[in-house]
Amino acid sequence: MTSMTETTHGLWGATAIAAPKTAALLEDQETDVAVIGAGFTGLVAALVLRSEGRDVAVLDSGEIGQGCSGRNGGQVNPGWKMDLNEIASHYGRNDAANALTLAKSAVPDLSKLIQGEALDCEFVENGYVQGATGHRGLASINQRAAQWVAHGIEAEILSRQAGADLLGTEAYDGVLLHSQGGNLHPLSYARALARVGLARGAAVYTQTRALDISAAPSGGFAIQTASAVLRARAVIIATNGYTGNLWPGLAQTVVPVASSLSSTAPLPAEIAASILPGRHSVSETRRVQVYYRMTQEGRFVIGGRGATFGPAEQGSTAAVRRTAVQYFPALQSATWDHDWAGTVAMTWDHAPKLMRLADGVYAGLGFNGRGVAMSTAMGNQLARTVLGQPTLLPVTGLYQTPFHRFRKLGIFSTILQGRILDRLDGR
Repeated sequence: MTSMTETTHGLWGATAIAAPKTAALLEDQETDVAVIGAGFTGLVAALVLRSEGRDVAVLDSGEIGQGCSGRNGGQVNPGWKMDLNEIASHYGRNDAANALTLAKSAVPDLSKLIQGEALDCEFVENGYVQGATGHRGLASINQRAAQWVAHGIEAEILSRQAGADLLGTEAYDGVLLHSQGGNLHPLSYARALARVGLARGAAVYTQTRALDISAAPSGGFAIQTASAVLRARAVIIATNGYTGNLWPGLAQTVVPVASSLSSTAPLPAEIAASILPGRHSVSETRRVQVYYRMTQEGRFVIGGRGATFGPAEQGSTAAVRRTAVQYFPALQSATWDHDWAGTVAMTWDHAPKLMRLADGVYAGLGFNGRGVAMSTAMGNQLARTVLGQPTLLPVTGLYQTPFHRFRKLGIFSTILQGRILDRLDGR
């Protein structure tokens, strides 16, 4: 396994488009809206706000896409971790229709953004695949497909053999093929968003950690950094799985879960053609799953559960590599040349959170492993809150996870139980 550090973006760092030129905030500045976090959520929010004529300044403690926006698997998956019926039940009569609209439109809206802005991010829109194992898995994808079809969106169930033909592996008892979804180069997507934002007049300050947010004597807010103060009339916090103690209690909104990824060197043409020939992104119904895809260069990328205790970068990719060879024996001779990790933000109820933390301070986080499309949608929703426009998600107060202090033990026990149950399902 190659060495991982907190600045490692693995394959994406080695192959992304060049980042636009940015610098740290070194002098006091004023703006209409300060955005904390230069990932998908914050950068999309900045674009929307600029389209409405608002001055925007984005701050990030590292580089553009420093967090999971530049570390994820690049899978553009439809919906939420919750199924559509669960979304309707969770939000109830008053808010269900809007929440369902958001879930169903996230991928199409992302596609429109990428195509409309000509974002250079290797976007492939070819649908999404979920592989099922055992009776539980087959029941899950059948229910999921039926719900999407009931909402007018194409989704079909493929037999074991048809699934094997589609994916090049016999790992599954059945496969869900969803018409929405695809994949992209995540770090390139973040950098392309930033380039457009800068061209539209947004300010982006990198290597600039926000240390404190306080009410300014003259109104609005003062964001203290190591070298300067940014004053703003409103603040958006878009830090998701990398949320710290900038705002009291906000870190308790989500449970950070590490995911470790590994990629091969470009595969020989005959092997690359036999693995995921349709270049689909794949996840699974297993409780402890892997997710994988092929890149345009013919590299195989796979990810799965990372370190439970300690930094995400302490996780090993040995397990996901073994699974890759198990599913695709032709990878036995592959060279694995990049390892990296990121932190996914899970919520207790598997629902994203759009929150008003104070008059003029908003946060949006908790994408539960569906972050590429969902975080893009959340950026739009956050911008709308600042603009005073209606949102598709209800804006709540600060949400905090029950028993958050025991989150690591909860993750450990959930994974252990999941592995046992997955083995039983496979018998």
